[in-house]
Amino acid sequence: MIYSISHHTSFNFENPQKAAMQRLHLIPISNISQQVLEWKIEMQGGFVELETTDFHGNSVQLCRQDPLADSLIISSNGKVEVTNNDGIVGPHKSAVPLALFKRSTSLSRPGPRLRKLAREIEIWQNFSNATDPALMHHLSDQVYDRISYKRGMTDVTTSAEQALEVGAGVCQDHVHAFISIARIFGFPARYTSGYLMMDLEKIQTASHAWAEVYLDGLGWVGFDISNSISPDDRYIKIASGFDYNDVIPISGVRIGTGDEHLSTSIMVEQ
Repeated sequence: MIYSISHHTSFNFENPQKAAMQRLHLIPISNISQQVLEWKIEMQGGFVELETTDFHGNSVQLCRQDPLADSLIISSNGKVEVTNNDGIVGPHKSAVPLALFKRSTSLSRPGPRLRKLAREIEIWQNFSNATDPALMHHLSDQVYDRISYKRGMTDVTTSAEQALEVGAGVCQDHVHAFISIARIFGFPARYTSGYLMMDLEKIQTASHAWAEVYLDGLGWVGFDISNSISPDDRYIKIASGFDYNDVIPISGVRIGTGDEHLSTSIMVEQ
């Protein structure tokens, strides 16, 4: 399947800024299930100052805004060919040691609620004698049962423990809770961001997120908790990391006064 993707983000500032720098995670990676056929990033009111690859293997661009501009528009466009590999990404190729993906982060650190859920799943595992993939699918179902999908209940700073307490959240919260418990069980787990081709929505306002767990004999395997499946040929992967902070599509700092207005539009077409 070949997809055409357009991701447009605009920053409008009330006052001109003395300086503004943005870090971008907007270019998909090529791997066993997808190949980037073409891609480009264009800007109005700024320019790309540095292109590099981070220690997770993600493509990263640093862009600087023109200090005379009162807005910055970032457009990321391209085509990607995707095949269905049943969520299997394969061997670990990152420069980050596999063992580090067992460590918790500020957004995935387990508290009493997550540990209680982990104990309940561990009891189920002892009775069912399920395989590792089956255990991960069960974990996915249990997380979704306890964190219903509802927008506006959490934000990008909400931790997995807080989302479980609220009982509602979005894909980001599902992933943080899932990888938190997977790590309790001793599995390397990571946060993955990307795009999802939706049947009824060509135009979207945010990217998607799912988890990947390293399983013996299979390597990295994806699990989309919000949709209760492993990623197929509708998923386009952009980046992965320890948690959301490693894969934020656009993040930055600015020196100046006044409010900032942000808008995002994403279109994914077959």
